[in-house]
Amino acid sequence: MKKIYLLLLFIGIANIAISQTIKEVDSMSNIFCDYLKKLDIKNDTLKLNTLYEQQFYPYLRTVESSKIDQIGNQLYYRLQRNCLGFRELLDRLDPPKDGVDRNSGKPTSQLTKKQIKELKKRTEFYYYEVSGEKTKVVMKDGFWTDYFSDNTTSKLTYKWISDTEFELVFIESNNESRSNFSIKGDRFIYQILSKEDNFYWMALNIPGQVTYEKSKIYFK
Repeated sequence: MKKIYLLLLFIGIANIAISQTIKEVDSMSNIFCDYLKKLDIKNDTLKLNTLYEQQFYPYLRTVESSKIDQIGNQLYYRLQRNCLGFRELLDRLDPPKDGVDRNSGKPTSQLTKKQIKELKKRTEFYYYEVSGEKTKVVMKDGFWTDYFSDNTTSKLTYKWISDTEFELVFIESNNESRSNFSIKGDRFIYQILSKEDNFYWMALNIPGQVTYEKSKIYFK
Protein backbone atom coordinates (compact mmCIF):
# COMPACT_ATOMS: atom_id res chain seq x y z
CA MET A 1 0.00 0.00 0.00
CA LYS A 2 1.18 3.51 -0.75
CA LYS A 3 2.25 5.66 2.20
CA ILE A 4 4.74 8.11 0.72
CA TYR A 5 2.21 10.87 0.00
CA LEU A 6 0.03 10.38 3.07
CA LEU A 7 1.61 13.08 5.23
CA LEU A 8 0.62 15.74 2.71
CA LEU A 9 -2.96 15.24 3.81
CA PHE A 10 -2.46 16.58 7.32
CA ILE A 11 -0.99 20.00 6.59
CA GLY A 12 -2.98 23.09 7.55
CA ILE A 13 -6.38 21.52 8.21
CA ALA A 14 -8.97 23.43 10.26
CA ASN A 15 -11.54 22.13 12.74
CA ILE A 16 -15.30 21.78 12.14
CA ALA A 17 -17.11 18.86 13.78
CA ILE A 18 -18.89 16.18 11.77
CA SER A 19 -19.47 12.45 12.25
CA GLN A 20 -17.81 10.11 9.73
CA THR A 21 -18.36 6.43 9.05
CA ILE A 22 -16.69 4.03 6.65
CA LYS A 23 -19.73 4.35 4.38
CA GLU A 24 -19.19 8.10 4.29
CA VAL A 25 -15.48 7.63 3.66
CA ASP A 26 -16.21 5.24 0.77
CA SER A 27 -18.81 7.65 -0.58
CA MET A 28 -16.27 10.48 -0.50
CA SER A 29 -13.64 8.27 -2.13
CA ASN A 30 -16.04 7.70 -5.03
CA ILE A 31 -16.54 11.45 -5.38
CA PHE A 32 -12.77 12.00 -5.32
CA CYS A 33 -12.31 9.25 -7.91
CA ASP A 34 -14.82 10.88 -10.27
CA TYR A 35 -13.03 14.20 -9.81
CA LEU A 36 -9.69 12.56 -10.62
CA LYS A 37 -11.07 11.02 -13.82
CA LYS A 38 -12.06 14.47 -15.06
CA LEU A 39 -8.82 16.17 -14.01
CA ASP A 40 -7.01 17.05 -17.23
CA ILE A 41 -3.48 17.56 -15.87
CA LYS A 42 -0.54 15.74 -17.46
CA ASN A 43 1.98 16.24 -14.66
CA ASP A 44 1.30 13.55 -12.05
CA THR A 45 2.74 15.46 -9.10
CA LEU A 46 0.61 18.47 -9.95
CA LYS A 47 -2.41 16.21 -10.46
CA LEU A 48 -1.98 14.68 -7.00
CA ASN A 49 -1.47 18.08 -5.37
CA THR A 50 -4.59 19.40 -7.09
CA LEU A 51 -6.62 16.43 -5.86
CA TYR A 52 -5.44 17.13 -2.32
CA GLU A 53 -6.04 20.87 -2.49
CA GLN A 54 -9.44 20.72 -4.18
CA GLN A 55 -10.90 17.58 -2.57
CA PHE A 56 -8.98 16.11 0.37
CA TYR A 57 -8.24 19.32 2.26
CA PRO A 58 -11.73 20.84 2.02
CA TYR A 59 -13.27 17.58 3.24
CA LEU A 60 -10.81 17.10 6.10
CA ARG A 61 -11.53 20.64 7.28
CA THR A 62 -15.02 19.39 8.15
CA VAL A 63 -13.60 16.72 10.46
CA GLU A 64 -13.16 17.36 14.17
CA SER A 65 -9.49 17.70 15.03
CA SER A 66 -9.31 14.54 17.14
CA LYS A 67 -10.39 12.44 14.15
CA ILE A 68 -8.41 14.03 11.32
CA ASP A 69 -5.61 11.44 11.37
CA GLN A 70 -8.04 8.53 11.51
CA ILE A 71 -10.34 9.79 8.77
CA GLY A 72 -7.44 11.01 6.63
CA ASN A 73 -5.78 7.59 6.79
CA GLN A 74 -9.02 5.78 6.01
CA LEU A 75 -9.80 8.06 3.09
CA TYR A 76 -6.30 7.79 1.63
CA TYR A 77 -6.23 3.98 1.74
CA ARG A 78 -9.88 3.39 0.86
CA LEU A 79 -9.39 5.63 -2.17
CA GLN A 80 -6.58 3.29 -3.23
CA ARG A 81 -8.91 0.34 -2.81
CA ASN A 82 -11.91 1.89 -4.53
CA CYS A 83 -10.30 3.96 -7.28
CA LEU A 84 -8.19 2.48 -10.06
CA GLY A 85 -7.16 5.93 -11.26
CA PHE A 86 -5.70 6.80 -7.85
CA ARG A 87 -3.79 3.50 -7.67
CA GLU A 88 -2.36 4.09 -11.13
CA LEU A 89 -1.40 7.66 -10.24
CA LEU A 90 0.49 6.54 -7.12
CA ASP A 91 2.17 3.71 -9.05
CA ARG A 92 3.50 6.17 -11.61
CA LEU A 93 4.83 8.43 -8.87
CA ASP A 94 6.29 5.56 -6.83
CA PRO A 95 6.65 2.42 -9.00
CA PRO A 96 6.26 -0.90 -7.12
CA LYS A 97 9.41 -3.00 -6.74
CA ASP A 98 7.94 -5.93 -8.68
CA GLY A 99 6.03 -3.72 -11.10
CA VAL A 100 2.31 -3.91 -11.72
CA ASP A 101 0.26 -5.22 -14.64
CA ARG A 102 -3.47 -4.46 -14.81
CA ASN A 103 -6.01 -5.78 -17.30
CA SER A 104 -9.77 -5.54 -17.63
CA GLY A 105 -10.19 -9.11 -18.86
CA LYS A 106 -9.95 -12.15 -16.61
CA PRO A 107 -6.70 -14.02 -17.31
CA THR A 108 -6.45 -17.75 -17.92
CA SER A 109 -4.51 -19.99 -15.57
CA GLN A 110 -1.75 -22.14 -17.09
CA LEU A 111 -1.23 -24.34 -14.02
CA THR A 112 -1.09 -28.08 -14.56
CA LYS A 113 -2.89 -30.51 -12.24
CA LYS A 114 0.46 -31.47 -10.72
CA GLN A 115 1.32 -27.83 -10.03
CA ILE A 116 -2.09 -27.26 -8.44
CA LYS A 117 -1.49 -30.15 -6.03
CA GLU A 118 1.97 -28.82 -5.17
CA LEU A 119 0.59 -25.33 -4.60
CA LYS A 120 -2.13 -26.49 -2.22
CA LYS A 121 0.43 -28.36 -0.11
CA ARG A 122 2.48 -25.22 0.47
CA THR A 123 1.80 -23.12 3.55
CA GLU A 124 4.58 -20.50 3.55
CA PHE A 125 4.96 -17.72 1.00
CA TYR A 126 6.21 -14.15 0.79
CA TYR A 127 5.79 -11.09 -1.39
CA TYR A 128 7.29 -7.62 -1.68
CA GLU A 129 5.64 -4.38 -0.69
CA VAL A 130 5.85 -1.33 -2.96
CA SER A 131 8.79 -0.14 -0.84
CA GLY A 132 10.64 -3.43 -1.38
CA GLU A 133 10.09 -4.79 2.13
CA LYS A 134 9.34 -8.49 2.37
CA THR A 135 6.02 -9.63 3.83
CA LYS A 136 5.71 -13.25 4.92
CA VAL A 137 2.49 -15.22 4.51
CA VAL A 138 1.27 -18.34 6.27
CA MET A 139 -1.68 -19.99 4.54
CA LYS A 140 -2.95 -22.73 6.82
CA ASP A 141 -6.14 -24.16 8.36
CA GLY A 142 -8.39 -21.76 6.49
CA PHE A 143 -6.49 -18.63 7.53
CA TRP A 144 -4.17 -16.34 5.59
CA THR A 145 -1.86 -14.38 7.89
CA ASP A 146 0.48 -11.62 6.73
CA TYR A 147 3.59 -10.96 8.83
CA PHE A 148 4.99 -7.52 8.05
CA SER A 149 8.53 -6.24 8.55
CA ASP A 150 7.39 -3.87 11.33
CA ASN A 151 6.12 -6.86 13.38
CA THR A 152 2.46 -6.14 12.65
CA THR A 153 0.09 -8.71 11.16
CA SER A 154 -3.11 -9.10 9.17
CA LYS A 155 -5.53 -11.99 9.41
CA LEU A 156 -7.95 -13.16 6.74
CA THR A 157 -9.87 -16.33 6.02
CA TYR A 158 -9.34 -18.16 2.76
CA LYS A 159 -11.20 -20.78 0.81
CA TRP A 160 -10.62 -22.29 -2.60
CA ILE A 161 -13.49 -21.47 -4.96
CA SER A 162 -12.06 -23.30 -7.98
CA ASP A 163 -8.95 -25.32 -8.79
CA THR A 164 -6.89 -22.16 -9.26
CA GLU A 165 -8.85 -19.44 -7.42
CA PHE A 166 -9.23 -18.66 -3.75
CA GLU A 167 -11.16 -16.01 -1.85
CA LEU A 168 -9.73 -14.00 1.03
CA VAL A 169 -12.05 -12.32 3.53
CA PHE A 170 -10.53 -9.67 5.78
CA ILE A 171 -10.85 -10.16 9.55
CA GLU A 172 -8.45 -7.79 11.29
CA SER A 173 -5.04 -6.11 11.21
CA ASN A 174 -2.84 -3.98 13.42
CA ASN A 175 -0.87 -2.80 10.38
CA GLU A 176 -1.51 0.85 9.53
CA SER A 177 -2.07 0.49 5.80
CA ARG A 178 -4.00 -2.80 5.89
CA SER A 179 -6.29 -1.75 8.75
CA ASN A 180 -7.26 1.36 6.79
CA PHE A 181 -7.36 -0.27 3.36
CA SER A 182 -9.78 -3.02 4.41
CA ILE A 183 -12.73 -3.41 6.74
CA LYS A 184 -14.04 -6.64 8.21
CA GLY A 185 -15.77 -8.66 5.51
CA ASP A 186 -13.95 -7.14 2.52
CA ARG A 187 -13.33 -9.81 -0.10
CA PHE A 188 -10.44 -10.40 -2.50
CA ILE A 189 -10.32 -13.02 -5.25
CA TYR A 190 -6.91 -14.39 -6.26
CA GLN A 191 -6.26 -16.57 -9.27
CA ILE A 192 -2.96 -18.44 -9.59
CA LEU A 193 -1.84 -18.10 -13.20
CA SER A 194 1.47 -19.94 -13.54
CA LYS A 195 4.46 -21.30 -11.67
CA GLU A 196 7.99 -20.01 -12.23
CA ASP A 197 11.29 -21.01 -10.61
CA ASN A 198 10.58 -19.55 -7.17
CA PHE A 199 7.25 -17.76 -7.45
CA TYR A 200 3.73 -17.93 -8.78
CA TRP A 201 2.10 -15.33 -10.96
CA MET A 202 -1.32 -14.48 -9.60
CA ALA A 203 -4.09 -12.03 -10.43
CA LEU A 204 -6.14 -10.08 -7.89
CA ASN A 205 -9.71 -8.98 -8.44
CA ILE A 206 -11.70 -6.97 -5.91
CA PRO A 207 -15.37 -7.99 -6.31
CA GLY A 208 -17.31 -5.21 -7.98
CA GLN A 209 -14.28 -3.98 -9.92
CA VAL A 210 -13.37 -4.94 -13.48
CA THR A 211 -9.58 -4.93 -13.22
CA TYR A 212 -7.24 -7.84 -12.55
CA GLU A 213 -3.88 -6.92 -11.04
CA LYS A 214 -1.05 -9.32 -11.78
CA SER A 215 1.64 -9.81 -9.14
CA LYS A 216 4.12 -12.33 -7.76
CA ILE A 217 3.95 -14.47 -4.65
CA TYR A 218 7.17 -16.29 -3.79
CA PHE A 219 7.70 -19.67 -2.16
CA LYS A 220 10.70 -21.20 -0.45
